[in-house]
Amino acid sequence: MGKKVTIRDIAKELNVSIATVSRALSGKGKVNPELREKIVRRARELGYTFSGIFPLPQPKRVVVLFPTDAFFWDKVEEGIGDAVRSFAPWGIHFEMYRTQGHNLGEQTAILEKLLHGERIDGLAIVPSDLTRLDYFINAFFIRGTRVVTFNVDAPLSKRVFYVGQHGGEAGRMAGRIFQLLLGNRRGVIYTLTTHKQAPSHVMRWQGLTDFVRERGLPYDVSRVVEVKGEEEAYRVVKEELLKEEGLCGIFVSTAFGNCGVGRALKESGKRGIVVVGNDLAKEWETYLEEGIIDCCLYQYPYLQGFLSLAFLVQHLLFGFTLDAPTFYLPTVPVFSGTSSSQSVQQFERLLSRTLLWEAGRTPQAASVPGGGLP
Repeated sequence: MGKKVTIRDIAKELNVSIATVSRALSGKGKVNPELREKIVRRARELGYTFSGIFPLPQPKRVVVLFPTDAFFWDKVEEGIGDAVRSFAPWGIHFEMYRTQGHNLGEQTAILEKLLHGERIDGLAIVPSDLTRLDYFINAFFIRGTRVVTFNVDAPLSKRVFYVGQHGGEAGRMAGRIFQLLLGNRRGVIYTLTTHKQAPSHVMRWQGLTDFVRERGLPYDVSRVVEVKGEEEAYRVVKEELLKEEGLCGIFVSTAFGNCGVGRALKESGKRGIVVVGNDLAKEWETYLEEGIIDCCLYQYPYLQGFLSLAFLVQHLLFGFTLDAPTFYLPTVPVFSGTSSSQSVQQFERLLSRTLLWEAGRTPQAASVPGGGLP
């Protein structure tokens, strides 16, 4: 029988103090999150056995399922990737599955296969529909799998919690901006979307229409146009929307289409049209800075990916809970000169590092507020 591994052995291996190893493994006291990961990883490799209040957990299997092939989802994936690297030493085995956009058929096939495969401890998913995947989420729940939704919710299912934007409130915020910039000017506001049936897009448009109706504003917001990319957005705006009598506003309810709208208006002349875009990328910051796009609604894609996994992992390992089943990240209106994609993305990473520090300091069961409406 080999010699029992001690905290002193781990400290000697990593050339750190015994006190630092003790804090990292017990969860008491502050330790740099990256150093804590390194200590936990080495402790597992050496076969260290815990007898304290924070034992190394049994390995867990967590599956992540989300769309891909677009810059917005690239930012979500960066957050997921940082969470994976941060929590892998805690005994988590992560598996990634991606679909082409909000593809219900692809998601259904993947979930069917997973449901009849080996046990999953946790599932983080961007549902392609608000209700049509409830069967799978509930079936996983019955099997003991804890499910978190992010970016798009499944509120009637047995998911544990949701992390992301409140789509309806984002649409209402767009309405406030149109009211601020248009006042009581009568006219037509077109909504551009890449997918008329995508849950988040539908909710943003519905939020806009609710706000306009409740305030009795003289805007016709009934027009929704589906475009499949930047070139089609450019063509539709230049060849169709700008010929519309009474056009006063354009709401881009998705991350895609902002460049096409900006380019068409820059070439044709803006002519008093108010544009509210969605999300933020360097490709269209120029249009924001030049005032062609009046405002962009930013929804923290990196944090959506990071927090959904961070919350799920701590729920599985330490019984972490939210005071409410929804954690709404604020929708931030970004106007010309107020911010840039680089600064808001740096803020997201800074916040994620702060949360990791807190997790490393107090990994025992915790509860945080569930977040409120923006």
